[in-house]
Amino acid sequence: LLGLAIPFFLSTGLNNIIYEKNIIRKENLVIGVVFILISSPFMNTVEVWISAFLVLFLFNFLLESYQKDLPFSQYFNASIILGVLTFIFPNLIYLILILIISGINYSNLNWRIFFTIFLGMLIPYLFYFVFVFVTETSFCLPKFFKFSQISFSTLKEVHLSKIIWLVTLLLIVLFSFFELFMWLYKKSIKSRRTFMTIIWFFMISILIANYSGWEYFYFSLLPLAIIIGNYFVYTKKRKIAEIFFSLLVISSLFYKYMIVFNV
Repeated sequence: LLGLAIPFFLSTGLNNIIYEKNIIRKENLVIGVVFILISSPFMNTVEVWISAFLVLFLFNFLLESYQKDLPFSQYFNASIILGVLTFIFPNLIYLILILIISGINYSNLNWRIFFTIFLGMLIPYLFYFVFVFVTETSFCLPKFFKFSQISFSTLKEVHLSKIIWLVTLLLIVLFSFFELFMWLYKKSIKSRRTFMTIIWFFMISILIANYSGWEYFYFSLLPLAIIIGNYFVYTKKRKIAEIFFSLLVISSLFYKYMIVFNV
């Protein structure tokens, strides 16, 4: 039940954030549907779902910092969330780069913002230290910078359903990035700057996942769903987009079926 409910709430939250902030102006449910489809093959734990919600809140605070001369509360809240995330998935500490890149894109990065980010990330650890001191338990820091590159050799033995899903997704991703870069200059200043942050968000989260573990890939689906959703909403080649969307729906459902019934 959670496997159906949590992705639905995540997709709804992501969809609402993008349209409320006018990143994509044509209101629809495409981004939410895309997120559900591309995340359907993932069998996640509660920790992953909680962390995905926290990443979503972090991203929302970064979007709220746009056109603010003193966005201290937005960066402080985002960095507190990031600090909490590092207790669950330590290598997500590298998402601090997203905070910095967002500050550069929105032209509000300065030494006070750097200090605010540092202070925000420190707060969860101060609370943890106080908790450890009061309860007299051992102080254990998260194991940062623990890398183990994922082996893709197992893909040689995967089921046909996974191959079809991966090929379909890769084709859609290629078309989505091409569409985005071709039309990025026509978007509003806010959308252009935000999409640059989203692209960096996707690239950094993919790199983190590649050297951390399969569970980390789930976080890269948030920015990827936005990029793919942008393609389905704005592309002029509607027939190709409709074919791709149909293939994504069919391959995702087929792959999910094979996973659920362990075929």
